[in-house]
Formats: sequence, C-alpha cells, structure tokens
Amino acid sequence: MGGFTMDKARLEKLGQWAEQDAKEVIFPFWTSDFIVDHENGGFYGKVTLDMQIDNTEPRGLTLTGRMLYAFSTAYRVFGDPIYREKADYTFQDLISRFYDKEYGGAFVTVTAQGEVLEDNKPNYCEAFLLMGCAAYAWATGNEEALRIAKETFEIMESKVKFGPASYHNNMTRDWKPAEGSGFGGRKGPSFPKGAIMFPHHLCQSYVQLYYATGGDEKVKATLKEMAQLVAEKLYDPEKRDIMTIITPDGKRVGSHQSFGHDCEIAYLILKVAGIVGDQELLEKLRKIFTDVLYNVLENDFDPYHSLYNGCDLDTGDCGESHVWWAQAEAVTAMLCGYELTGDEKFLDACEKQADYIEKYFVNREHGDWYNNIVVDETGWHIVDGMHGFDKLNGGKCPFHNSQMCFEVMERVKRMTKEEENT
Repeated sequence: MGGFTMDKARLEKLGQWAEQDAKEVIFPFWTSDFIVDHENGGFYGKVTLDMQIDNTEPRGLTLTGRMLYAFSTAYRVFGDPIYREKADYTFQDLISRFYDKEYGGAFVTVTAQGEVLEDNKPNYCEAFLLMGCAAYAWATGNEEALRIAKETFEIMESKVKFGPASYHNNMTRDWKPAEGSGFGGRKGPSFPKGAIMFPHHLCQSYVQLYYATGGDEKVKATLKEMAQLVAEKLYDPEKRDIMTIITPDGKRVGSHQSFGHDCEIAYLILKVAGIVGDQELLEKLRKIFTDVLYNVLENDFDPYHSLYNGCDLDTGDCGESHVWWAQAEAVTAMLCGYELTGDEKFLDACEKQADYIEKYFVNREHGDWYNNIVVDETGWHIVDGMHGFDKLNGGKCPFHNSQMCFEVMERVKRMTKEEENT
C-alpha cells in the first residue's frame, strides 16, 4: 500500500494464526449443536461460562444478525459445508423470527417462542439485519437475502437518514423517529437533541452490500458520505482520535473515548475510501488514520501489550479490565498501521496483542474467548465487565473476533502478494 518492504515471514505466521483461531478456537463453539434450541428453533439466548443454558433469555436481532455474518463469511472464505449449514439455519431463524414482513426491518428482541418483545427499530440493531443478509447473499447468492438487504438499505436511506451519513438512533415499528437509543432492553447512551452517532455497524453493513451487489453505485455514494463525515467532522486532531458521537455543531459528546472504536473505524474507513476511489479523500484519510493509529500505538496499550478498552479524557482513567472485542480490533488496526506506514512498531504491537489473546483470552476448555481479562503483577484473572461472563448472550457473539480473523487473512494475503511483486 505504501511501497514499503514488508516482513513476509512474520505476516504469513500472523495469517496462519488468524486462520487457526477461526477454525480451531472460535467456530467450534459457535457451530456446535449445544447452542441450538431444537424445541423452539434458533439458538439459545444465553449460555453461561460454565455451559449452563438459560432459555428464558430473549433472543436478540443483534446476536442473530452477527452470527449470520460470521457463518456466511466463514463459508465464503473457507468453503466448509458446516458453515453453509449454519448460515442457512441462521438465515431462516432471522427471517422467520425477527423480520417484519409488514413494515420491513426487524424486531429487536423476541421470546424463545417467537413472541415480539420490542418492536422499536434502532439503527444500531437494524444494521445487523442488513449485514447478515448481505453477507449471506454475497456468500451464497441467495436472492431473498439480497432482496431484504436492499430493502433495508432503502428504508435506512429514505426513512432513518436525516442528513449526510446521519441517522436517527431509534425509530418506531412504522419508521417514525422515537426517543432513546432503543438498544434492545439494554441501557444505551443518551444523546443531546440532534446528536450524530457515527453508524459504524451500518457502514460495515453497506460494505457487505456493496460486494453482494457487485458494486452498487448508490451504496458506494452513501459509503463516500460516511468517509467524508469522518474526515471532516469526527477526527479530533488535538486528541488524535475519532469522536464517535458529536453535537449538531460538531462538538464531542461526553468524555469517554473508546480505543476499540478508534481501531475499528480506522481500518473500516480506509477500506471504504478504497472502495469509493476518490484519491484526494483517500490521501486525507490516510494522513488522519496514520495520526490516530500512532496515537493508539504510543498511548493506548498497557504494560502487558494489551489494548486498554478506553479512557475518561478528563481524568485519564483507563480502567483495569480488557474486553474481548477491543482486543480483536487492536490486532487488525495494528496490522493496518503496518500496511499504512511500513513501521515495524505496528507489526510488533500486532503480534504482541495476538500473543496476549492466545495466552489469556482463548478458552481452552469450551472454545471461543473469555469476555474480560485482567493481567497484573498477581497473575491472570477472568473478571466481570462488558457482556458479563457468559459465553453467549445478546452482546457476546462471534462477530468481532471472527471479523479479525477474516480481516487479518485478507490483509496478509494482499500484503505478501504486493511484496512478491516489488
């Protein structure tokens, strides 16, 4: 990407680790029959750390859409029939249980028996209906999935959007703006009137749809708006980070900064800029994210080489625990930084973060990863935090860590191929 000499051997080793983590650590749990509800259909709403099933837990759109993305992408990348089988099953569950056939979009939460618990439609959650269907269509060519993905895109753009790359956070079932964030029974953030929260999951969904459609120009134009919003309003050159929520006049909302989101948005928006093909915008974003990623590299890792979740910008407090999804995003972002700059400090950080995951986050008893970890002078500890202790719940899913594996594999393949051609 930048014409630098890359360390092919280290990159290939990293790519092999990512593939192994997906095939041997993450997916064996998520493709297991243990989490399938044979009585009611779909998947259980909660599985605890000690593998106890709680079937009273509501089923969530976010979890189901993310699972469909993960299984579909695994099938597209690896070709193993088990991933196709699980993707087919999850798509049917998503459409039969969550999809709103009358108004479009999907219900946020339902009971195990399929009774609708919440019919509001926050854009955060609706993004995963679109993401799952688009990923499934891209992987399998399923026409119904592509139809629903396109339909959801049109709804988001015609009914939810109120400005370039700006969307109402919550909608009623029939697509009228609603109060609150509507995060499926969870306490979501509160926003000042007219505040803009960067819709990074919707952006990810549109990337999937762009590829599923073979390059739809309307989707491409919308992705450009999102990239421009980041470049023009969300980048804070003083703090060297991305403001994920801003007031209508462009001021930061709150004092908490999520380092995991700095990482996730960095490689996502650079991918979007590549799709858009606007060279001036791409160069501007390359400079922005070079600065953001150097800030992460220099300031946001703990002494054990693990990304802090985030910090209070007023106090500097970063907390003690480390959450699984931010660790995954750090791996991809540091590899992105290496591709962007050629600076081996990024590759070092990427490898050390991957080693930390392998040593402390991998659950060697039941598969997948633990949710929250603390490592200090007293040793290694599994602790409470975001998504609790559960192996499966409305927030704990195979999205971020499988996405890390797919992104690392794709990026390594591209970087080593470019190295061969230099």
